[in-house]
Formats: sequence, structure tokens, C-alpha cells
Amino acid sequence: MQDYAEAIRITFDPTKVLYEELLDMFFSFATPADPRFAGTQYRSALFYHTLEQKELAEAAVSARGRVGSWVSIEPASNFYRAEEYHQKYIDKQTASMYI
Repeated sequence: MQDYAEAIRITFDPTKVLYEELLDMFFSFATPADPRFAGTQYRSALFYHTLEQKELAEAAVSARGRVGSWVSIEPASNFYRAEEYHQKYIDKQTASMYI
């Protein structure tokens, strides 16, 4: 089995939202966990495409102290869409509660 991470891919228009704003959103929603207690597929990570994104991610992680230290910063690689049964998982689980 190869190393992988469960992730979302965000495509954004930098004239409408700044990368720094996305980083702030990440840290407001994400709850990074100590990597000793999470599998590699559940690690908290930021994947960058450019040197500028890497540097901004490093600054954001550094500003978050200990919690930030649990977020890895990695170069983006191929993104593979999950199997269909994983898509809209929460919606499907919530809907099945009422069937």
C-alpha cells in the first residue's frame, strides 16, 4: 500500500480570495492532531503548488505554535478522486438516518 492522504482539492481565483484567507479558513475548521496518534492518511497537511504558497503555509503553521507543528507542508502531487461511495459521505449518512 502506498502512502496517501485523504484530502480535498480547492481551486480558487486569487483575484477573489487570497491564499492567506484559505489558510486562515483551514486553521479555523481543521483540528490538527498529534501525528503520533493518526495514520498517515489522516495527517493534517497543506499541499502547495508554488514556492510562494509554501512560504505562506510555513508562516501560517509557525504562527499557530504547537498545533501548527502538527501540520505537514508538502508539495502537491497527483490528486485522485475518491470512489463514488465516498462522495458526499455526510449527506448520504444523514439521509440514511431518515429512511
